[in-house]
Amino acid sequence: MSSRKIIVVGAGIAGLTAAYRLQRAGHQVRVLEGSQKVGGRMITIHWQGFQLDPGASFLSSRDDFQVAIVRGESRHKVNFMALPSYLRWPTVSLGARMSLARLLPHLWKYRKSDPYHPELVSGSDAETMEEFFRRKVHKEMFDYWVQPTMDVMCSYRPDDYSGKMLLLSYVNYLSTRTYSFKDGLGYFTDLLASQLQVETNARVSRLEVQEGGRGARVQFRSNGEERTLDADCVVLTVPGDSVLPLFDNPHPAWTAFFSQVHYTSSAKLFMLLEGDDPALDQGGAFFPKNEPWQVAVVGWQRKPDGRILGMGALKAGVYDPAMTEAEFTRLVLAEAIRFEPAIQGRVKDTLVYRWPRKVPTFRPGYLEALKRFKEDPQENPFYFCGDYLIMGSAGSALASGWQCADRIQNSFEAG
Repeated sequence: MSSRKIIVVGAGIAGLTAAYRLQRAGHQVRVLEGSQKVGGRMITIHWQGFQLDPGASFLSSRDDFQVAIVRGESRHKVNFMALPSYLRWPTVSLGARMSLARLLPHLWKYRKSDPYHPELVSGSDAETMEEFFRRKVHKEMFDYWVQPTMDVMCSYRPDDYSGKMLLLSYVNYLSTRTYSFKDGLGYFTDLLASQLQVETNARVSRLEVQEGGRGARVQFRSNGEERTLDADCVVLTVPGDSVLPLFDNPHPAWTAFFSQVHYTSSAKLFMLLEGDDPALDQGGAFFPKNEPWQVAVVGWQRKPDGRILGMGALKAGVYDPAMTEAEFTRLVLAEAIRFEPAIQGRVKDTLVYRWPRKVPTFRPGYLEALKRFKEDPQENPFYFCGDYLIMGSAGSALASGWQCADRIQNSFEAG
């Protein structure tokens, strides 16, 4: 089989994985990234001497594709939420804690489900995660465990995630080993990018089929100039809600599906604290949605050099992308000080990191739309991958890129 020219649009973990796999299969692959940095949400930044992962913060041993591609790299274990911790929460009633017994049969039902094809898993997808927990488990368990953790990790509101997707997520991630890299998760995406031809600050504006109906043409802007590239196929890894504007006449299947792809938005406030008060050594909390706090999480930890790194984020229902950095900072700091007065006067610097698109939502009915799209995606010469096709996680984005590369390779082999 001859080598083909392939353009990958987007250098997040989905695009880098697809590019890496296709290049290893012998194809000529070029990656165009619209921003200054590769990695998408799987990045590591450095601020005030701290190493920060502002987006994705762990890998899971259940992410088979991810474990396969990083095997042999330097990893270390990190902590993640676990069901036993919920049982120890003193602020939750005994009845709510015992309601865990009502949740377990639902988790057991999905224990053997394919985490990379949620659309094929049987079961109703007609109610939100909140509706499911209130009807089948316990209202208090949702308010004090489910919603706070989903808010902190994904900025999901109660109607942003279906009950079915929540159960699939929990089966996939609860009680599994989770990992990070000692140099941050951005180490992994930087490692992949270093083995590929990646052009940053190359923003794609238009995609079309070449004249004659074979191959694709990509128009993009780089270094202030409009440029055009032709390829045998294009892998499109931009956020799902950004797909349709790139085409003059998108296929009906694309219009029907991509108009239903939506994302959460969020921001984090990182804080540099200084002081000898023991209360600043380590602390923090998640805040249930029904309690009178505007933050979803506040936490801090003293580092070996004596300085303290803190972090806070607003609840999904409170955060507004239109907030200025000053407004956001004032609101989070006020809540952090209300929670721990020792923070007052100890903040030496702050950094706001925003995610206009944090993770895709999976609202009731979305899995059925996803199933219809995957049955006839009308791909070739354009192919799609991203976490919106599986689940809102770094491992799902990587798996989607892997699957996309396999579909392209199979298409080439079929002639």
